[in-house]
Amino acid sequence: MEKRGFTLIELLAVIIILAIIALIATPIILNVIEDARKSAGKSEASMILSGINNYCATSAMKSQLDETEDICADGVTPDEVSEMVSIGNAEVLEVEYSNGKVTKLKVKSNNYEIELQPDGSFSINGKVTDLPKEPESFANDSWATIVNAVKNDNTSKYQVGDTKEVILTGYQNGDEATFTVRIANNSTPEECDGTDFSQTACGFVIEFVDVITTHNMNSTSTNRGGYPASAMYRFLRDDIYNALPEDLKNVIVDTKVVSSYSAKESVKANFISTDKLYLLATKEIWGNSDASSTINEDTSKDSTRQLDYYEDNGVSATVNRDKAVKNYQGEKIDLWTRSCAYDYYDGASSFFYVATSGVGTYNWARFTYGVAPAFRVG
Repeated sequence: MEKRGFTLIELLAVIIILAIIALIATPIILNVIEDARKSAGKSEASMILSGINNYCATSAMKSQLDETEDICADGVTPDEVSEMVSIGNAEVLEVEYSNGKVTKLKVKSNNYEIELQPDGSFSINGKVTDLPKEPESFANDSWATIVNAVKNDNTSKYQVGDTKEVILTGYQNGDEATFTVRIANNSTPEECDGTDFSQTACGFVIEFVDVITTHNMNSTSTNRGGYPASAMYRFLRDDIYNALPEDLKNVIVDTKVVSSYSAKESVKANFISTDKLYLLATKEIWGNSDASSTINEDTSKDSTRQLDYYEDNGVSATVNRDKAVKNYQGEKIDLWTRSCAYDYYDGASSFFYVATSGVGTYNWARFTYGVAPAFRVG
C-alpha cells in the first residue's frame, strides 16, 4: 500500500490551528508567570517584614535584660536590614520602624516595587493588592477584607448603617474629594431569587451617604428609554465609576438593575441593565409606606424591595422620610432616583426624585439634582 503524507492544505490547517492555540495560550501563560513573580515578591517582602519585627523584638528584650544597646530604638535604615535578616535578591528601598513594629516597608523584588500599606496589605508598583484579614470593622478594613468576609458569610462585624470613607479622584476639576459610604443592605430574602427581580436591594449593598455631585437625567426633558438610555446612566458608568479607587473597583460586582418605563414607551416592559453603579428606585427607599405618593406610578415597584437601611419597622413614615434626605456641601438637596414617572406631565418627560422634605415627587429630566449612587460588593 502506498504511504501518503500530509497535503499542503492539511499542513497549513495544522499550522493555523497551532497558531491560534499559541495566541490563546501565550497571554494566559504570561499572566500566570507574572502572578507567580508578584506572589514571590509579596512573600519575600512579608518574610523581610516578619524578620525585622522579630529581630527588633529580640533586640529590645536583650537591652532590657543586660542593658545593651537596642539597635532598633532610633529606627531602622535600609542598610541595617540586610544585617538583621536575609533579604535574598531583594533590595530594601525604604523602611520605618516605630512603636515596636515596621510601619513602612518598600522592597524591590523581581523588578516589582512592593510597599506595605497602612492596613497591612501591600501595593505592587503603586497598585494596591490587598491581602484579606479577619474582619474587624467596616470603617477600617480594606476592601479586600470586606469582600472576603461577604463571600464567606462572615459579616457579623459589619452592621447596616456602618460607614467608611472613600476618596474619589478627578471627577471634578481633577481634584480628590473624600466622601462617606454606608452599608445599606446585608440581607438576601427569597424574593431576590425571582427571575425578573432586581438585585439592587439584595446582598451586600453600599450607598453614598450624601450627594457627591449634581447632574441632569437628560439634557432635554425626556424619559424615553428609561434610566438605561439616560445621560445620567452614562455619567455614572463613565465618570463616577472611573473616579473610584482601584481597590474598590476591584470588588464591585455586576448588578442586574430593573428600572421603570413610562406611558409613552411602545413596549410596556421594565428595563433591565447590568451595572456597577446605579441610582436607587422609589421602592428601595420608601418601601410601601406613605412617605411617597409616587410608588404606584413606578412600574418596577414589584420587581425590587426596600433596602434594609430604609426600613422603619412600622415606627412611622416620618422616620423613613428623614432617612431619605441627603445633603450636598452642607445643605439639603433634591436627589434623583432611577425611576421614570409613568404618566405625569405628558408621560415622556419626567423622573422621580427625593425632595428635601424626604418625600418623593417628580420633575422634568433636564433639571439638575443630586447624585448619590449605590453598588454591591461580593
